[in-house]
Amino acid sequence: MKKGPLALIAIATVVLATYIFIAQSSSPVVKQNLKPASNIVQPKIKQQKQIVQASPQQKVVKLKHEISLCKNKSADKAYKINEINQSLTLFFKNELNKGTSVADLLMYSGLYEASYQSYTTLLKEAIKDKQKKDYKIIESIAILADWQGIEAIQNFTTDKVKEMVQQLGSATQSPAGLTFNVPLDENVKKETLYALLNNSDTFTTYLQSFIRIEGSNVISPATLLMLNANKLSIDEFEHVIAVNQFTVNELAVAINNGLPNEYIFALMKQVPSLNDMPIYDNFTVLYNLADLAISQFNLPLVKALKQAGVSPTNKAGLFTALDIAIINLPKNGNLTLEDLDKSKTDMMDYLIAEGYKAHGEFNYKNSSDKTLLFENKFKYQQGTFISEQTNPLSYLYFSQISIIENSMLPRVTEPDNSEISQFLLELQHKKEDLDSASSNCNQLTEKLFAAQKLIRDSDAYDKVRKIEKEYGSNFEDVLQNIDPVLVNYWWNTLARRTSSDRSDSVFREYLAKKEFQKAHEYSQTTPLNQTETNVLFIRLLKNPYDLVPIWNSRTLPIPPTELVRLSWIPLSQWQELAQLGFDFSITDIHGRDVYTQAASSSVEAVQFLIDNKIPTVPSKLGVDILDLALEQSYTKGELSPMVPLALQLVEKFEPNHFSRVARLKIFYPEVYQQLVQLNSALKPLEETTLNSYTFYNH
Repeated sequence: MKKGPLALIAIATVVLATYIFIAQSSSPVVKQNLKPASNIVQPKIKQQKQIVQASPQQKVVKLKHEISLCKNKSADKAYKINEINQSLTLFFKNELNKGTSVADLLMYSGLYEASYQSYTTLLKEAIKDKQKKDYKIIESIAILADWQGIEAIQNFTTDKVKEMVQQLGSATQSPAGLTFNVPLDENVKKETLYALLNNSDTFTTYLQSFIRIEGSNVISPATLLMLNANKLSIDEFEHVIAVNQFTVNELAVAINNGLPNEYIFALMKQVPSLNDMPIYDNFTVLYNLADLAISQFNLPLVKALKQAGVSPTNKAGLFTALDIAIINLPKNGNLTLEDLDKSKTDMMDYLIAEGYKAHGEFNYKNSSDKTLLFENKFKYQQGTFISEQTNPLSYLYFSQISIIENSMLPRVTEPDNSEISQFLLELQHKKEDLDSASSNCNQLTEKLFAAQKLIRDSDAYDKVRKIEKEYGSNFEDVLQNIDPVLVNYWWNTLARRTSSDRSDSVFREYLAKKEFQKAHEYSQTTPLNQTETNVLFIRLLKNPYDLVPIWNSRTLPIPPTELVRLSWIPLSQWQELAQLGFDFSITDIHGRDVYTQAASSSVEAVQFLIDNKIPTVPSKLGVDILDLALEQSYTKGELSPMVPLALQLVEKFEPNHFSRVARLKIFYPEVYQQLVQLNSALKPLEETTLNSYTFYNH
């Protein structure tokens, strides 16, 4: 409501200004047309307009604004991509309901490149969503409070569930980012299990939520009974299940959790529709119980299900029983037959004898080495390679499997007149439009660097590596002459190349156990290595009272690798460290003093060091405090209060200082004028080039 009057005022102002402009610009023209003078040249409208070039600062501000808008568009793009994915999933569900086969839908996967989730993943979601319609599924955990026997879950009671529901409020369905793994009660009483049977109205009503039990986020009174079935003898089990009907979901739970087959066979008699597809979570899609039994290498169950009329899936272009078995074999890159136990080979032998094939292909690495690749696109697992040369026994065994070559499967590579083709084409166009907008945003970032006359960090690191290779051992001086920032980049590179000593350390153990007296005695007699020194330095910033004395008592002390953590602490901690006797004249292994870190902390920290007469090293490599103060001035667009302090510490102005002053002169002339008023010697020569690299304290 507040925007209304403001908007009206703005519109009225524009209209009034436009009217005045028209009145003022048109009246003289009319007058001159009535009484033209022969010696006067009529002014042209275009000559009245003066094109004002944007300043370098204005160009940068404009680009930053456009990049900010792009970031908003990027978030909008994620939302729109999600919409596209949802529309594709919905389309798949509609097609499946019409009777279109999954294999037919997979044929068109090459026409659309999905984002965030693959084409196959979205298709699996559609399959699972379609299947869920056959069951009653609840998403609010409030239903748990109505279940008898809920105590089968450890620490769950009706009252505790009600309390949880009250605390979660409207988030009882799916609190953002929350997954709650809960165990079963190992000491559950049989009376509690029998109570589960009393949930006659909700016995096979499934809760699908953030609560996971035994790896599944789909639970019901019936599944809870199956998860605890091993607490009952087979006679007790047969007795309790005789009064209820179950679904394939309870059988799936029993199979996945390794319930003995005699229990599973008894349960099969209580499931009227054994061919139904169970509910799966995550990205698993197996069509029936036989597929699931194969994944668990339960051959007796596969045979029993076959007798009951349930056969494994066997569809070229989708998956087969052998695909399921191979995917679930234990392997580490190269499948080795010797690693397979009898249950695995018995299942493989049975499926091969039954005539099942597997998706894959034969390859030749070279003339003397054949390889066999098993790869199922729908199952989306990494392919399994078997090399004849390095694994001859496995190759001989697995090469007897008949192969369904993926390259020979029917694929639609060009759009046709089918409904799915046209729909995918429309989605692809929408996605390309979004990608094009993102590409334009990336170009804006490039333009911003160019407008600022700066070089990306990644390119700066590339330059450092090239100079290292070109100049050899003395290349740090070359980097310093180009820009001290590059020296800091080199040191960052070294830090990434150097790994800390992870071996056992008596000293580090003393620190971890807070045995400070032992650590103190150790440091007085035994020189600390680099890792121990670094650990002590980091920890003393958190516990200076106990650890500064240890730091000061080190024998043959060496400097820490870096001092960057000093930039993280407030002035009060600098003062506390000084009171406890910490020597701020230290440097790190590269000779960097504490002023760089103080400058990254606060003006007060730098003033504190100056007041305490802490020396700086003016001739050291890398950036100095004046470099940082000038960069802070450029970054913030105002003269940094660090500049006057830095001028007290720097004895001689270097080319890197002048290049940063020249940058201020171009982009922030007013800041430049304030700077040279402090010290006119900072005026750069006209030919001074701007610095191309910026420093980040890390």
